[in-house]
Amino acid sequence: MSKQDKFMGDNTTDDKLLYGSETPDIQQLIFELNRSYLFGSNVHEVNDNDDIRYCRWNGQTSDGKKFSKNRDEDDPALPFEGASDARVRLIDRIINEQTALWMNSLKGAKLGVSGRTSDDSATAGGMQMLLEYVARGRQNQEMRREAEMLGQYTNQYGWSAMHIGWEQEMGTVEERFTISDLVNVATEMASQNPESPLASLPSIILDPAQDELAVTLVANYMPSMSEKDIRRMVKELREQSYAVIYKETLIKNLPVVTALKPYDEISFPPETIDLQKARLIFRKVFMTELEVRAMINTDDWSEEGVDDAIKTKGMFTLWRDPNIVPVNRSMNDYRSKTANLIEVSYAYYRQLNEAGNPCIYYTIFSPNAQGDTYLKHGKLGYAHGKYPFVVLRREYIRKAVYESRGITDILSTDQAELKAQHDSMRDRTAFETVPPLMYKRRVGGTGRIGPAMLLPVSDVNDYKWMEPPKGTPTIAEFVVNTVEKNASAYFGLVREDTPPALAQMLQQNSVDNWLTAWTEIYSQMLQLSLQYMDVVEVERITSLPMPKVIDNITHQYDFEVKFDVRNLYSDLVLEKLQAISQFVLPMDSGGVIDRNRMVQKAIEAIAPDSAKELIINNASASQRLYKDVQTEIGMMMLGNEASYVENDPTASTKMQYLQDIMSKNQKAQQASQQDQMFGLLLQNYVKNLQMSVMQEQNKQIGRIGVSPVADKMKQEGQGGQQSPTINNNINVNSNNQQPQGNEGY
Repeated sequence: MSKQDKFMGDNTTDDKLLYGSETPDIQQLIFELNRSYLFGSNVHEVNDNDDIRYCRWNGQTSDGKKFSKNRDEDDPALPFEGASDARVRLIDRIINEQTALWMNSLKGAKLGVSGRTSDDSATAGGMQMLLEYVARGRQNQEMRREAEMLGQYTNQYGWSAMHIGWEQEMGTVEERFTISDLVNVATEMASQNPESPLASLPSIILDPAQDELAVTLVANYMPSMSEKDIRRMVKELREQSYAVIYKETLIKNLPVVTALKPYDEISFPPETIDLQKARLIFRKVFMTELEVRAMINTDDWSEEGVDDAIKTKGMFTLWRDPNIVPVNRSMNDYRSKTANLIEVSYAYYRQLNEAGNPCIYYTIFSPNAQGDTYLKHGKLGYAHGKYPFVVLRREYIRKAVYESRGITDILSTDQAELKAQHDSMRDRTAFETVPPLMYKRRVGGTGRIGPAMLLPVSDVNDYKWMEPPKGTPTIAEFVVNTVEKNASAYFGLVREDTPPALAQMLQQNSVDNWLTAWTEIYSQMLQLSLQYMDVVEVERITSLPMPKVIDNITHQYDFEVKFDVRNLYSDLVLEKLQAISQFVLPMDSGGVIDRNRMVQKAIEAIAPDSAKELIINNASASQRLYKDVQTEIGMMMLGNEASYVENDPTASTKMQYLQDIMSKNQKAQQASQQDQMFGLLLQNYVKNLQMSVMQEQNKQIGRIGVSPVADKMKQEGQGGQQSPTINNNINVNSNNQQPQGNEGY
């Protein structure tokens, strides 16, 4: 039975992982892990893929030449010793170009969060602020690194995946505890219970004869400290009036993303079609002994499992791990790199729980350990109910995850063709520059060839240069140019001979595919943030109340990540903006163009980096404007003058918000009637807003030549029902009261 057949076995009708249990079946998980790695020679193909991209083959030399001594006996150096053995990096170059396109699109992409109902829409702006905070603020460097690796993996192998998890990291913080702090503790305890022994703690600590009592009291107050640290603390307080204490604190509590290399850092059984419907998904990591032991306290790993895992240090499942073979040629001993590393596997799988419902379980184990020990096992518990993975495929030509070709697969023969042509041109150049020297056999031997060298001859024809090969190098140049042109057209690369429309079409399709995956990545990140972040921190970032029921956050928002590749072409962007300003805007007699939106698009196209600082989304803008009006009212109630704005474009919206706030705030209504100063300040604030509204209306009248009849009737008091007022003196509707010094239109 072959190794592959052994791992496949007869496990086709009985799924031993169908039902969940408190104890995982480690041997079955190892069986499935090996089956995922070895079925179809996946690891072998990944290694071959790496060799093609990174131009690695047997017999290579640092000077890029062929020598028989470095090659197998049946593969001598041809056409001569020292012939060209060039490394042509067509595949590497195009993968890097495509990844750079994706990274620039992600950097300039507009991230949108929208609610699915009218109730959700009000909080969507806050959710976008939270996502920007965790994805593009706190973890900008980590996100960029993992995003680029995701792009590199996908372009090379055809597909890849991003793991989205939640990471909590504990750290130790050094604090200084002084005698003054001790006195404060004693005072607080005395106020709660005058008979408490802690009320006398300062005097007890300062008395060397009461060391044991001091240690006992401090241990009761600080139970997490060890006896050794407590004795040191008591001694330092007595001798130097302060002590250094160390407290464990949460230093990281954020979503974390990790790009995974196919069939190395992530694998799954061969029958998998859709990753979110997979029976199992395996993720592999390498950890140091310190990291593994720390997980006993930080993530509740089994001590027995950790001890068994540490015994496997330096062992790994695959004989030639594709993630350990170095890309850098200055590092050639890849096996020694695993000497102090421990291989750990995370298995995620759907099982039926005790109620018969599907549930995601996960098991952490060491695949090289003996026996059935494991590190951790349980239900995943993520509120979104999905596997913590998002797949990115370079193309969709069949349904299975792995049915997506990488650039290496597509261009392997093209790169080999370019290498053959480059080698032939280089060898021809060598022949033409220093051709072989022909000489008559009767000559005892040739002398050294070089300028001004003396060659002994018996006849003028004793030495003769061999004629160079027939033909011209233009044929090879034509082949090289043709291959390059075809590759550029295939992938939509920006070249002189690639039609711009074709390049933009292919690039946009590629970018849309890339950003679709990031839409799901961002979605999982936000849902995990709402589930695990501290409520106070979420409310501080979003200025919104935290959802009380976790189920409400799983499908509450829609996400959209968009980028127009045409924005990468600065000349095209400027031409479009010029055409809009010169031809389109003058024709906008009906006001159908949203000029604010147009300005936003212009800034995003011209300076995407600045756009993120200058532009805020509508929900956030409304929320900020509402708070500004609230602040103005609060400051006026304290007797402060409002901030008056000339030609305020948001005046109409502020008037509406002012009406809403005043109608809901009885205290403000009473103050406007009883507090003369507040009433006058509020009148001035309203007049300032009305002036801006009227000036905006005058602009419209100047364009169209007339005033709307409805507005005239309202101004003349003939419009039917009057608009609501705050009190008898102040009306916040801009159409009912005109500021002093203005006589209507």
